[in-house]
Amino acid sequence: MNQQNDAITILLANRSYLYRLLQRIFGGEPQAEILRVATDSHTQEALQLLLQDDEHLFDKHFEVLSEVARAMEIDPEQTIDKLRSEYTYLFIGPNSLPAPPWESVYLTKERVLFQESTLNVRRAYLKYNFLPSNYPHEADDHIGLEMDFMAHLSQLAQEHFEKRSIKDFITVVEDQKAFLQEHLLLWIGDFAEDIQKSKTHNFYPPMADLTKQVLKIDAQLLDELLGL
Repeated sequence: MNQQNDAITILLANRSYLYRLLQRIFGGEPQAEILRVATDSHTQEALQLLLQDDEHLFDKHFEVLSEVARAMEIDPEQTIDKLRSEYTYLFIGPNSLPAPPWESVYLTKERVLFQESTLNVRRAYLKYNFLPSNYPHEADDHIGLEMDFMAHLSQLAQEHFEKRSIKDFITVVEDQKAFLQEHLLLWIGDFAEDIQKSKTHNFYPPMADLTKQVLKIDAQLLDELLGL
C-alpha cells in the first residue's frame, strides 16, 4: 500500500506541475523565466512520466522544447521577441485571431464570447471560491484561466491525499474529471487544430498539440485514480 501511495503522490505532484506550466505558457506573453522552466530537466521528467506509454510523442515534443532552449542560449532576447510576436498574432490581435483562446468561441456557431458555457465555467470556479487572476478583464473561459483552475484543483487534490482526507480528495478528482469532460476536452482539439493551420509554426502549435495530449491522458489518469 505504501508503494501505491508513493506512486500516487508522485503522480499528483506531476499533474500540479504540468497544469501550472501550461497555465503559464498560455496565460500571457512568454517570459524568459517561463521558457527556462518549460525547457528544464524537471519539465522533461514530468513529460516523460506522463507520456511514458508513447515514446514517439515524448520525443516529438521534447525536441521542440530543446530547440527553444538552444535558441535561448544563443540569443535570448531575439527568441523571446519572436515568441511574443507569435503569441500576439495567435491570441491578442489586432487582426482576426487564427486561434481564439476562449471556450465559448468553439461551442457556438456564431463564435462569440460570454455565452452559456462561460457562465458554466464561472459556476465551476465559484464552487471552489476560485477567482481568476485576470478577472474581470478576461472572459472566464480563456484557456489560461481554465488551466489555472485545473492547476488549483490539482494542488488541492495533492494536499487532500497527503493529509489522507480521502473523501475530499475524491470530490476534487471527480470535479476535475467533470471539468475536463464538460469544458476543456470539448474544445481543446479544435483550438489546437486552428493553431496548426495558422501561419506560425514555432512554439505554440506544438505546445497546443502537447496540451491536447496531456488533457486526454489526464482524463484517463483520473479514471484510474477513482478506480483505486
